[in-house]
Amino acid sequence: MTLEEAFEIQNRLAVLEFPIVFSVSVFFALFKTYGIPSISKLLVQTGQLADEATASKRAADTGVVLTEVILHHPSSPRAIDGIARMNYLHSTYRKAGKISDADMLYTLSLFALEPIRWTDQYEWRKVNEVERCAMGTYWRYMADAMEIPLTLLHSHKSGWTDGLHFLDELEEWSIAYEAGAMVPAKSNYTVARGTVEVGLFNVPRRLRPMCMPFVSALLSPHLRKAMMFPDPPQWTTATLDVLVCIRKVVLRYLCLPRPYFLRERWWSERASATGRYHAKQFISLPWYVKPTLWARWSPKAWLLRLVRSKVPGDDGGKYHPEGYIISELGPESHKGKGLAEMKATQVRLKDNKTVGCPFARW
Repeated sequence: MTLEEAFEIQNRLAVLEFPIVFSVSVFFALFKTYGIPSISKLLVQTGQLADEATASKRAADTGVVLTEVILHHPSSPRAIDGIARMNYLHSTYRKAGKISDADMLYTLSLFALEPIRWTDQYEWRKVNEVERCAMGTYWRYMADAMEIPLTLLHSHKSGWTDGLHFLDELEEWSIAYEAGAMVPAKSNYTVARGTVEVGLFNVPRRLRPMCMPFVSALLSPHLRKAMMFPDPPQWTTATLDVLVCIRKVVLRYLCLPRPYFLRERWWSERASATGRYHAKQFISLPWYVKPTLWARWSPKAWLLRLVRSKVPGDDGGKYHPEGYIISELGPESHKGKGLAEMKATQVRLKDNKTVGCPFARW
């Protein structure tokens, strides 16, 4: 399978077949890494979770970078720029030894594995072998693009026969690493709780405690223990199971396939006159969303107003309604920095002619 084919298969899952579950699973993949103390302690030290505005911007920037990378063809300028920015933001911590190669590989493994796991559990059908192969092929390329060593995997010397072989071996290693590294820590709870607060930001405060048992129900017992979250009541798990079953039946028997023009969009496909892009969706605060008439007065906007939340265009330029430039994403302290490092990555990726099968030996 070529990288081109792998991307097209994964992209179809993400924007046409399972857009809701796929996007949630990518968010959950990142969330799951907060069960590893070496990762959560670093996030606490950065201070990016100090207040709601900072935490929500970090979440928005992370979401933008990930979708720019995952949902654009690997050879496209936007995907290359996204990878370059992501690599730069990690580089300082990697050079200082604060982010280990094992933690980077574990994070990569979750981006490859969690969409498959969530689709198998919550969607109306399971991921097939061709789609699994596509995910393995795509993320094998991403490991090289992000300069993540694969020496921790058994076949790093002999190589992998295909995407399935790579994915299976990556999953085997990921599960073993998780078993030893995912342990309870106060920093896990701090980061996980702060992230949940961002996700529930637009839920009225009085109702947020009612949502927490459902959040816990989505976590495995091992992850709950590591994050120091309480076990959910049995009725919560049962309710969630019933809702998932109903959704599966409705999607399988009552819904038509999604046409391409109704595909899920996370950002504007064309840059503005100033060279900036706009986010189309937001979780907590409207970072980078253009304050169009629809964005400010749609049914969703009315609901946000009812709960006294922010809609696009509120508070002047606080949430950057002018949009974003990929090279500026990240903490305010990194704004305008890393351009030379990004350029080096961009040149490397543009010179990479890997469009065929990454596992080919000829």
